[in-house]
Amino acid sequence: MASPVVYNGEKPHVVCVPYPAQGHINPMLKVAKLLYARGFHVTFVNTVYNHNRLIRSRGPHAVKGLPSFRFESIPDGLPETDVDVTQDITALCDSTTRKQQGF
Repeated sequence: MASPVVYNGEKPHVVCVPYPAQGHINPMLKVAKLLYARGFHVTFVNTVYNHNRLIRSRGPHAVKGLPSFRFESIPDGLPETDVDVTQDITALCDSTTRKQQGF
């Protein structure tokens, strides 16, 4: 039995939180853009490290401008660094597992 969908006239809102590894971020960003094109409000949540990498690679305007598409960032629990390399996957897995238990 299907549940009825109630439309209240407001745009739906989706929060996209990809796993913080590059192979997950880019596909999730594409999905987020498709949902935005379909009329969704989108909040794309990235780690601070990956948010800064996105800005460095695509420029500061990459995360600005679209009226219902927001970028937010959260800490991943690893020490901050300005080095633009892939983070240690084992440390990232351990850290994000511990960090997300507090959310």
